[in-house]
Amino acid sequence: MTGALVALSGGVDSSYALSLCVERFSHVRAGYVNTAGRGIPPEAENTACAAGVELVIIDAAERFRQEVILWSEEMLLKGLTPNPCARCNARVKLLSLHEILKPSEVLVTGHYVRKDGDLIKRGSDASKDQSYFLSLVDSSVLRDCIFPLGDMLKEDVRSEAMRLKIPFQRKESMDLCFNLSRGEDKPGSVMDISGREIGRHKGTGNYTVGQRKGLGAYGARMYVVAVNSSDGTITIGGRKDLLVAGCTAVDMNWFGEPPAFPSEALVQTRYRRKPVPVILEYRDGILHIEFARPEEAVAPGQVCAVYLDTSVIGGGIISSTEQPDWMSDAE
Repeated sequence: MTGALVALSGGVDSSYALSLCVERFSHVRAGYVNTAGRGIPPEAENTACAAGVELVIIDAAERFRQEVILWSEEMLLKGLTPNPCARCNARVKLLSLHEILKPSEVLVTGHYVRKDGDLIKRGSDASKDQSYFLSLVDSSVLRDCIFPLGDMLKEDVRSEAMRLKIPFQRKESMDLCFNLSRGEDKPGSVMDISGREIGRHKGTGNYTVGQRKGLGAYGARMYVVAVNSSDGTITIGGRKDLLVAGCTAVDMNWFGEPPAFPSEALVQTRYRRKPVPVILEYRDGILHIEFARPEEAVAPGQVCAVYLDTSVIGGGIISSTEQPDWMSDAE
């Protein structure tokens, strides 16, 4: 390929990726996906201008509202814990850029991941690896992507960008880029693990599995163990009550052919959590995941990324969890 379309946000990663592409490709464009319906960050415009490249602005506000905001609100009302960022990568940002990609171009992003053929691998900077967030992206999109920062450390990217005087937003935001409305979410009962009502809550949409803050005082450190939107209850318990033996995943997105089942693999159930050994098995069209050891705070609605060694082979949405036998016996 002789050309590159670079996903530009105004942050240091995409800005530095653009500077690398200007050196490596004969023709470069920058693309900004406008999900908020407002103006773009001045740093993004300044970066494109300084690099001497065309800046294409894609209006994706309505797509973002439909695919991310409304979807996230619906998930919350169902008692699920959505992952808007992973959804946005798959359904809005990378997809919108891929739709305007020219045959002579590759799609370039500043994600900290590496490429191995048509698969993506964990980035060299373990603290910034973003392969988990790309596990829902369609393989036809990823096939046309390259990730020039995959072998780099974040601190080196930042120092190089500053040395080159590349314009970028100095402050990185780790917060959600929109406010979630919980609709008609209503107060309900707080239950203990025996099913006894021990308090009241402000609405199931305010809670997620593993949450500790905002529960009130119960004489001991308590966590949200389950959220049930159908009857409006949340269940709380001790840390040991967060342990699950397995989970199920739906809407699986496989990169290439799925593995033969049953199959050994690694699964990551949250960002910042290490992948753990599992056994995968398909039953009745649903992926069943058995953990080698009980895992803590696995939340339905979150992304489940499947790895073979350091390569992502697929991703889906956690739909349910399965208690360890000893917990079922105790009940």
